[in-house]
Amino acid sequence: MTVSISMSVAFYNDIQQHLFPRADRREQGGFMFCRFDKYRREFQVIEWRPLAGSDYAFQERDYLELSDKTKASLIKSAHDLQVSLIEIHSHPRQIKVAFSIADWIGFKEFVPHIRWRLGKRPYAALVFGHSCVDGFAWIDESKLPVSIDGINIGNSFVKTTGNSFKALERGIYGQI
Repeated sequence: MTVSISMSVAFYNDIQQHLFPRADRREQGGFMFCRFDKYRREFQVIEWRPLAGSDYAFQERDYLELSDKTKASLIKSAHDLQVSLIEIHSHPRQIKVAFSIADWIGFKEFVPHIRWRLGKRPYAALVFGHSCVDGFAWIDESKLPVSIDGINIGNSFVKTTGNSFKALERGIYGQI
């Protein structure tokens, strides 16, 4: 059971530029505000918000943590728009991108909270490498995510690596 994401070429290009700045080797992040089509099982991006240094409690080469103020602002914006959220971040040094164990620990804490705050709307996460992407989506009451198959970008389709879901199935992220 997979889902997909649909966005404009302009959004995709803007996201890529934000996630991989030339002068900064730290992880970068942002959030996409989306409508979720449950019949097509597709997140449709309507806008996105890049995160800046002040949005983080911590921003390192291999770790991001949002400030409480940023979390509250994102939740309020998504609630006001009545949309789902997709978190995005980069792993600039990873070739075959997948979520890290730290990412998974963050999901276990953050995803149930944000879904509760947003009325159980679907939630997703994407991790980008320079030339690939991977993702998870939580669309029902299960604590386990489903794999994101890929991103529709204009007339193109970028398939995810599937590495994170394989790691989840193999128990790499530990006990669920």
